[in-house]
Amino acid sequence: MLLAATTQRTVGFVNLAIVAIGAVVYLYFNIRGARDEIGSEIELAPNRSEPISDVALEGKRLDLNLGAALVMLTVIGVALPLYWLGEPGRHEGRIEDTARIFTDRGEELYNEGANCAACHGAAGSGGAAPIALTDDNGDFVAQVNWKAPALDTVLSRFSEDEVLHTLNFGRNGVMPAWGAPGGGPLTEQQLEEIIFYLRSIQTDETTIRAAVEGGLRVDIAAELGVEVADPAVDDFLDEVDEVVETARAMALDDDPALAAEIEEAADEVATEVAEDSLRRAALELLSEPGTVPGQDTYLEYGRLLFSLSATSGTYNCARCHTYGWSFDAADEMTIEENGRDTPVLPDGYVSGGGFFGPNLTNGSTVTQFPTASSHSDFIRNGQVVGQAYGQGGSGGNGQMPGFGPRTDDDLGVTYPGMLTQGQIDAIVAYERNL
Repeated sequence: MLLAATTQRTVGFVNLAIVAIGAVVYLYFNIRGARDEIGSEIELAPNRSEPISDVALEGKRLDLNLGAALVMLTVIGVALPLYWLGEPGRHEGRIEDTARIFTDRGEELYNEGANCAACHGAAGSGGAAPIALTDDNGDFVAQVNWKAPALDTVLSRFSEDEVLHTLNFGRNGVMPAWGAPGGGPLTEQQLEEIIFYLRSIQTDETTIRAAVEGGLRVDIAAELGVEVADPAVDDFLDEVDEVVETARAMALDDDPALAAEIEEAADEVATEVAEDSLRRAALELLSEPGTVPGQDTYLEYGRLLFSLSATSGTYNCARCHTYGWSFDAADEMTIEENGRDTPVLPDGYVSGGGFFGPNLTNGSTVTQFPTASSHSDFIRNGQVVGQAYGQGGSGGNGQMPGFGPRTDDDLGVTYPGMLTQGQIDAIVAYERNL
């Protein structure tokens, strides 16, 4: 197999040819100019030859040497500034070229080398992988298709260090370890190349919003037992908006100071601050059962977002906080046992009952976060490694993603949020009522 030509290899071959030709020419003239030294020592010995006179040394020969030196100084004086001026561009070009090379290698690893696409889909679009379920004793229970989340939004959820940790050590016993520290087959550079590829496939906010809203409409339609295009889907969403507006009106009636703040907001910044205060006040009402007319619809909306099916659960909470969601145990999946069908989950499917993430039922979120606003902030921002959260929350391990926008300070890139603030608030209200 012939090696593909590269610029570096071509330059190397040209330099080799020049050196080889130069060596042959040197040997040729050296051999031709060689003389038998016997009897010609006086002619050959430098210290026995006729010295050059001062007139010759200080005349034309000196002028030639000084002229050559002046030419070289001129070349250096012009070349060095030109080289210096071109350095920033050369560095930028090298960075871009390295990024391109790493991205291409990462794409090859994703699709073929490590075959990430087999589970996470082409271009990180999401997919499923066959997984064997076992019981506490390690005995086989069932073979299921485990939903693997889309990776074209992974940097909206996790930092690159957190992604690297998952690649190194795996996740929740389903995602295997791929890095050498976790016993996997890939080197540190190969993992870095995969991350370069993941950077290149991250989707924009418009695409994310379309995926969430499209998946939400599908789930609402399924809940209502109608088609996606049925007007009942829009009626449901309109009712949710009405409940939110009602809660805001109630918050303004209950808090004259807040009403005054909204009324007096004079500029864009003040208006934004006042609107956020109103949102937080309304959220507290929406999180308390029976306080707002039509609240059940709003909580149902939060439940649908909590278990959103779009792109293999990429945008939802149930994938981590509900055991069984990732392999459709909610559909009363059964196995044949002792001649009869037995549920895979004998205790039933418990929404928010805990899995990789903690149990959210029995008021645990209310205990963890005294206010709905602090709860919402946590979901928007996610865990910070080594930083405590809420009441009694230990130092975060970074495994809880943030569903709001995330900024990568090193790259100077802000990735769009997975969910809107309104959608996050609906999830908060639902979780605080589990």
